[in-house]
Amino acid sequence: MKSENKLGDLLGAAIGRAGIMRQVGAAVVVQAGNDSLVELFDEGVLEFAQCRSFDEGRLSIACVHAALAQEIQMQSKELIELITGRVPGAEIDEVYVMHRSSAHRGANWHKDPYATS
Repeated sequence: MKSENKLGDLLGAAIGRAGIMRQVGAAVVVQAGNDSLVELFDEGVLEFAQCRSFDEGRLSIACVHAALAQEIQMQSKELIELITGRVPGAEIDEVYVMHRSSAHRGANWHKDPYATS
């Protein structure tokens, strides 16, 4: 007896795969962003700034120093070029740098991959 797949089942599976691929793609862009920050500045930059997320063309970077946040923002075009060199097809429309002052962050915010504030 031949098993028939309902259109809804097939569509649900495809959407599920697309969601996973979207998350994997975002993780790849975030890693390429961190690698590109190191290339633009130096290895020590990741202690003070890290790419946190990528969604709908927006790369978000958390940063603990205002001067570095400004420098990253000023070099956002170069950063995007480096990332797209590492991840061809990545469509990055905006680099958003979140400055976290010492009053608004935990001591190890940058080490927590799930930190949101």
